[in-house]
Amino acid sequence: MTTHQRPYHHGNLRQALIDMAVTVAEETGKDLISVREVARRLGVSSGAPFRHFPNRESLMTAVAEEALARLRLRVERDQLDAPIDPIGQLKTLGRTFIRWALQNPTQFRLVSSRRLFEFDRSASLPVHFDAIRQVTMGLVEQAQSAGRLPAGAVPEMALALRALVYGLARMQVDGQLPQWRVDTSEAERTLISAMDLIVDGLSRPRPDPN
Repeated sequence: MTTHQRPYHHGNLRQALIDMAVTVAEETGKDLISVREVARRLGVSSGAPFRHFPNRESLMTAVAEEALARLRLRVERDQLDAPIDPIGQLKTLGRTFIRWALQNPTQFRLVSSRRLFEFDRSASLPVHFDAIRQVTMGLVEQAQSAGRLPAGAVPEMALALRALVYGLARMQVDGQLPQWRVDTSEAERTLISAMDLIVDGLSRPRPDPN
């Protein structure tokens, strides 16, 4: 058995295939992962994976489902410790996304490439994505009601904030930050600082209670 192969116990082949697909993507830098290559790395027959995943798209859909579920859990966990102020909560949400993307660049890249998996055919992907979207929109609505954000269409403002953190994270994952004179060791701090600058620029001071 090679160092790339790992034994698995009966019943957990599906999870082993998902984990190995991420490993192959990390090692090769490729998004298009062959089911047979994953099977070879695991040391199982080429036909074994197809009992769980009939094609590459179904395997990558499972990878995306697991990644997005973990992101959703992290968002919900971090919001429990977020400031009461809705602007602070929006910043916490942005930090969560940036940190998750930087700590899980392969999963971030795979989830971002909708051509790799079947989003609309998945039972859980739309649910997880909508949960995160609803958190974002809810915080925008709260910030507007509190006078901390200007009035406007909530969906568009939520989309703009999501695009902000997505774009910042993508610059690091795609290796663009060095061209902006940002050292890799300072990537997280710099991206969060950039996000804070934009959010602070959009936000208004807390209304005077008097």
